[in-house]
Amino acid sequence: MSKHHASPSPPAKTYAARPPVGSQKLTCSRCAREYPYPKPGAPAIRCECGWRYENRDGLIAEEFRSRLGI
Repeated sequence: MSKHHASPSPPAKTYAARPPVGSQKLTCSRCAREYPYPKPGAPAIRCECGWRYENRDGLIAEEFRSRLGI
């Protein structure tokens, strides 16, 4: 039998369908404006079209609030 020579392992590769969370963008489904992805517990992102997006424990909650106060 031949001797096995120990060598360092190659770096690990991680395969994921989605990009890292830090680089995700939130796109308003009504007007297509892009915003940084909200973090859990952070203030809601208010889009210019009146929709608000809030990260509630990893789920995005949408809410409409008119910016004109009507």
